[in-house]
Amino acid sequence: MKSLSLLLCLAPAALAASCGGADTMIPKSDPARVVDAIKADEVHWNADWKSGDPDKVAAHFGPGAVVMAPGAPPMVGDAAIKGGVQQVMNDPTFSFTFASDKVDVASSGDLAASRGVYTETRSDPSTKAKVTTTGTFVTVYKPQADGVWRAVWDISTPGVPPPPAP
Repeated sequence: MKSLSLLLCLAPAALAASCGGADTMIPKSDPARVVDAIKADEVHWNADWKSGDPDKVAAHFGPGAVVMAPGAPPMVGDAAIKGGVQQVMNDPTFSFTFASDKVDVASSGDLAASRGVYTETRSDPSTKAKVTTTGTFVTVYKPQADGVWRAVWDISTPGVPPPPAP
């Protein structure tokens, strides 16, 4: 499978309870705190990528989440996302980091979206050479029944990152 480009480029900060505890349960009526929590959770999500534990990475997604990565069919739901993460983590050269440069919260308080850049390193399946790809992502978040914001849609695309938001 081509780069799940990271799957999860996915971005940033879907706020999993296991990653941030009570601080991730942010009232949806406080957009500034939602933005801060999403940005802060990126630190946890990046650490989870580094840990090599697909369960930790997948915990950042809500039920029925969809991950769309270049060259791969959409991954829908927990099992598919965990499987995709496990597949890329099986590569000993694999690494993945990301950071959002913009997070917006809907005025209704029921959706948030982030965009940013990622870097993924993996082995090319045909040559076994180490390949590093950079690109961009958009991740959409929703607060879950427990009040935790988690990613529900995540899409990434390789290419030159855009300039930072003003």
